[in-house]
Amino acid sequence: MTVTGVNPLDAEWDEWVERVRLTYQAVEYTCAHRLTDARLAGPVAVQVAAGLVARPAVFRYWGLPYSGRIARLAEARIAEADAGTLAAVCDWAVLRTRIAGLSRVHRHALVVTCVRGEDDPALAAALGCDEDGAATVRAEMLAAVAEAVRPGLATADPDGTT
Repeated sequence: MTVTGVNPLDAEWDEWVERVRLTYQAVEYTCAHRLTDARLAGPVAVQVAAGLVARPAVFRYWGLPYSGRIARLAEARIAEADAGTLAAVCDWAVLRTRIAGLSRVHRHALVVTCVRGEDDPALAAALGCDEDGAATVRAEMLAAVAEAVRPGLATADPDGTT
């Protein structure tokens, strides 16, 4: 049941943020048991969460594609932590606050294009604009997301693939 005046994209945003939080917590818990220094689990988990959000299209997937991305990010950071080369990044509270600071329009664009996996015509319909406007909003959203997670990443490319 939808309450009048409440956009369902807001609820989907909240679910997405919860998914990111739960992923952060799961990685932190797992890493605390794998690392020689359990205090490094938080920074590893922040980098994993930031790495996921940096490429938000991964959130349209569940199962192996999603967990595979987590594993790829986590294993690299675990190796760095064990080698004593883990970069200093912001903590989870800062990362969460920066993600929460995304505008409502960018939140909706993330949900439609990255979580749902829909195209610009669907985004245009959701935002009440034309397709060119939707493409612009999508590009702006991706830039805003990249900026929001920057303090949680040691490098611009957490996978080391560029």
